[in-house]
Formats: sequence, structure tokens, C-alpha cells
Amino acid sequence: MKKITDIIGKYTTGEKTLEETNAALKEAGAGLRLDPEKNIITEAEKRATTIGEYPDMANGWGLLDSGTGTMDKVEIRNGQLVSCDMGESYALVFVAGRMYHVQGRKLVD
Repeated sequence: MKKITDIIGKYTTGEKTLEETNAALKEAGAGLRLDPEKNIITEAEKRATTIGEYPDMANGWGLLDSGTGTMDKVEIRNGQLVSCDMGESYALVFVAGRMYHVQGRKLVD
């Protein structure tokens, strides 16, 4: 899991392209790929994305893993998902190279 987390993290920081990320995921044997139609985080979005020491300081764009085998691009403001509420479901969000757990809409460590 750590290797896959590192691969996704490098995409969300801009260190790797979507294509390089998919190749690395395939090489790692992950059953997950990023969809170029749904998961692209533009350069402007990456530059507008910030995190801080605490989860409530995260703002910008990330990728949500809700356990369905796909990732969804999400917007985050003040440590909360903007247009998505996970309720009681388990989910992770990757933003600016960091991974947070999601409780409802809120990002937590």
C-alpha cells in the first residue's frame, strides 16, 4: 500500500504526469489506474493547492479513493470536501503529496 500511496502522492505534487503514474501503478501491480478524462489535475490546480501542518489547512484539488477501484477528482476548502460527503463510508484523499482519511466531508490525520 505504501508504494501505491507514494505513486499517487507524486502525481498530486506534480512530480509525475498522469501517464507516468499509470505506468508506475501498473508496474507495482495495482488494480487501479487514473482516468485521463476524470483524474487530470491541471498545472494551475496543482499550483493553487496548499496544505499545512493540520488537515483543516488543506485547500485545492486532490484525488478521492472511496474503495470503488477508481479515483475521483475533488475540490477541498479549509480541510473539507466541497461537493462530496462520504458519510460513514471509509475514504482517503490524496492532496499535494499527502494522504488524509475522510470522515463525512472532513479531512483528518
